Amino acid sequence: DQTTLGHQFLLKELGVVPKVGWQIDPFGHSATQGGLLTSSVGFDALYFGRIHYVDLQNRQAAAECEGLWKSAPDNSSVFWGLTGSYSGNYGAPDGFCFDALCADDPLVGLEKDALKERIRLFTNALGVQANRTKGRNIMITMGMDFQYSQARKNFQNLDLLIDSTQQLLDNGEIKLWSDRFDKVNIFYSTPERYTHCKYADLVNAKTSGEGSARNK
Repeated sequence: DQTTLGHQFLLKELGVVPKVGWQIDPFGHSATQGGLLTSSVGFDALYFGRIHYVDLQNRQAAAECEGLWKSAPDNSSVFWGLTGSYSGNYGAPDGFCFDALCADDPLVGLEKDALKERIRLFTNALGVQANRTKGRNIMITMGMDFQYSQARKNFQNLDLLIDSTQQLLDNGEIKLWSDRFDKVNIFYSTPERYTHCKYADLVNAKTSGEGSARNK
């Protein structure tokens, strides 16, 4: 009902039909919801947090923290993915929350060696996350409840994190965190753009024989 009302409002007032859904705390979905959230509302993707811990462990081990959800009567599908580094929650990777409400040390102001060590830890975390899914793209969520009240602090550290990670990887000071990739490109993005990238991953997997309809 909430989704329907929201879509009706956006269509009436702005002429917009959302293509990507983001559910923070649904605490589970039924097959009916899968049908309603695909062909019925026109979603290309649905991202959410919260998952049973046993299911989460199995999906992380099998690299199936994202995939295609087929439960609509017309057999249409919607891409789904877990938020929060595929951990079933949401927020920044451990140790990299730069909000005023977080206790993690900021990157801004660090000496070169200390910054390099933090970036090394960050790329290691990306390697763990990359092994929990298929394809060549991963989403890094960098927010939590009530955050960004002091957005300048967040973005100063995020800018430094992105620039330093790219530079240190490109010049070879930090090694790649997975032998599945020969290059890393980290940048600000949106759920919609990420969805397009994941569908491209799916197409590539099908043409190369490396994936199935269930995986990206």
